[in-house]
Amino acid sequence: MNLAKSLLLGTAALISAASLAHAADLPVAKAAPVDYVRVCDWTGAGFFYIPGTDTCISIGAQVRIEGVFISNSRTLTPVPVGTSNILGRTIVPARDRDESGFLARVRLGVDTRTQTAYGTLRAFIQYQIDRVQGTYAEGGLSGGASTITNSGGNNAALRRGFIQFAGITAGRVQSFFDFYADNYNYEGIANSDIAQNVFAYTYQVGGGLSATFSIEDRNARNLTTQGLGYINAGANAVTTGARYGGETIPDLVGVLRYDQAWGSAQLSAAYHEIQAESGPFAGTSGQGFSGTDTDGFAVQGGVRLKLPMLAAGDDLWVEGAYQNGAYLYQDSAYYMNQGFNSALLGGFQHVDRDAIAIHNVGSAAGTFTLQKGEGFSVMAAFNHYFTPNFHDVIFGSYEQTSYGRAGRIDWTQGGLGFGEQYKIGNQFLWDPAKNLEFGLEFDYVKLNQTLAHNVNQAATALPTGISKDPDAFEARLRVERDF
Repeated sequence: MNLAKSLLLGTAALISAASLAHAADLPVAKAAPVDYVRVCDWTGAGFFYIPGTDTCISIGAQVRIEGVFISNSRTLTPVPVGTSNILGRTIVPARDRDESGFLARVRLGVDTRTQTAYGTLRAFIQYQIDRVQGTYAEGGLSGGASTITNSGGNNAALRRGFIQFAGITAGRVQSFFDFYADNYNYEGIANSDIAQNVFAYTYQVGGGLSATFSIEDRNARNLTTQGLGYINAGANAVTTGARYGGETIPDLVGVLRYDQAWGSAQLSAAYHEIQAESGPFAGTSGQGFSGTDTDGFAVQGGVRLKLPMLAAGDDLWVEGAYQNGAYLYQDSAYYMNQGFNSALLGGFQHVDRDAIAIHNVGSAAGTFTLQKGEGFSVMAAFNHYFTPNFHDVIFGSYEQTSYGRAGRIDWTQGGLGFGEQYKIGNQFLWDPAKNLEFGLEFDYVKLNQTLAHNVNQAATALPTGISKDPDAFEARLRVERDF
């Protein structure tokens, strides 16, 4: 029995050894190497290589919650294009306007960068989603009825989307004309701050000096849907007013910028074509349309001074702009009564224009000449850190516009007089943790204007209760988290 067991064990051992020897001759499949995520060491914090590529990527987001209160007053809406008297205006009582509102905003961004023989190739996308209610949606115009506007709405759009390569920038970016661009303030002040679709080239001269030429979408700088005011004067006045024609020449922007350790300085210039047309109407050899063109332009200068001698992070911005026929280069709010997120001011609305079309008295229907608007704006903002986690920003702006002979035709016929506006505000900002900020902003705005009137005649009186020189107070609370 013991002999039999020994034979069986010996046989099993021989078979096992033979099997192992044979297996040693077979090919062995090796596990695929793991391609771990690697941090990019040439792009700055937050970037890592997309596995299997030489492209670095960064993914980020921002969440913003905001509430606002604005002391509105009774307002008088503007004359619709083509109307010629006060009957075209509507009085909106203050109680029919929302004075408070809420905003919830999310921004999602992806930034990719690749090293090439021509420098860094960059592609950037940022998508913005808003939920707005109350005064953010300019609601409350229907006496409290549950309209879509009054109930709030969703907005979703591409905020930024561009490619940069070898000095070329193509896509949707901040206009190259802009400098301060409402860098600190929540409510807009008088300065240029517009996102644009562009084709641009930047040449690095050296020593911190750069020069940019940018071709930008003109339509983003046209004022309102119609874009132009219209004055009916004479029996043959058209009934459809005047408006911007289709875009032919985009806006042309040139910039010189100088960046140093002490801060930055920038000079900007822009050309803005005004193509105006009116119609349809009978006459003009049966064509039913007529038009005329003119040229607008704007210039701007700004400087940012870093002030570390006061506190780390302190800086001062100063900027000024002049425009002739190109209002949105002076102030990116569409007229002096309006802010970016609210109606802002009540009273008589100073509806600024790039130009006002004035019908040629005694001429055929639809013929007109253009009176361009002219104006300037200046602004300043000072940011000071009392502690690394608490800072304060004070800011303000002044602007004015005038319209030449359009100010010598009564406002009930579409004339527009001189206007000036003051804005001042202050922010209290607390950063209790990295990339988390609580902000409280207070703003005051005052508009002074003249009512356009016919020569040697007094201006037509405003309706009872409508202020010619309105003002308003605003308070805004914001919580923002970036990651």
